Amino acid sequence: MAEPVEKVERQGEGESCALAREPAAARVRQLILARILDGVYPPGARLVELRLARELAISQTPVREALRQLEAVGIVRTEPWRGTRVREVSEREMREAYQVRAALEQLAARLAAPRLAGRVEGLRRRVAELRAAARARDIERYARNDVPFHRAILEASGNSILLRTWESLNFEVRTRVHLARGHSDLAAVADAHQAVVDALAEGDGRTAGKLLRRQAEAAIPLEECITPPLDGPGRTLAAAAEDLASARPPRRTR
Repeated sequence: MAEPVEKVERQGEGESCALAREPAAARVRQLILARILDGVYPPGARLVELRLARELAISQTPVREALRQLEAVGIVRTEPWRGTRVREVSEREMREAYQVRAALEQLAARLAAPRLAGRVEGLRRRVAELRAAARARDIERYARNDVPFHRAILEASGNSILLRTWESLNFEVRTRVHLARGHSDLAAVADAHQAVVDALAEGDGRTAGKLLRRQAEAAIPLEECITPPLDGPGRTLAAAAEDLASARPPRRTR
């Protein structure tokens, strides 16, 4: 008999509780996406709702919702008489999504900075988790902390349209696809997140926005970035973060 989805998805003692708290459709979506990224379901593979529900010992409703969510971001495609199949996510789609993300998060940081100044404890905890995940090369754990980190800044911006636009790009899925392709130095990007937190702690939305933009554009080929590259072919994201941080004016004392 197939194991319930709660058991199928567990990835170790420290991770099972976080997964168990998520809605059933989200857990099924993560499982299907993990199988797609691992090559268990290659492009063109058919995903049968009833078969998945029986395998995971759950109803068809969360499976249907999970497939709908994956279709919304182009991971699968449903066609009449052919059912739902895995599709190839092109580099162009990912590039365009991250170009938009770069602009949205830069603006969000500028708006959020006054509200987050001196109140970044939650973001610091996320950075600690990101660093731990980077050391362990745990992509799933990294993604589960990276997306909430960025969402918290969008929420702090106080701009609901900005947040809804960012949410519509569904970075819960896109982040996992990007990380699975091995394009990122997780440790360096985690360190760059710390620089964002440091800037926001001082109310410096300009620097935080630049750093967030460069994080997003690190996923885009250099010639297609809107902002300048990281100041030379040998520059890393972490080194650029250090330079931007050191260029900030000193914090004023009251």
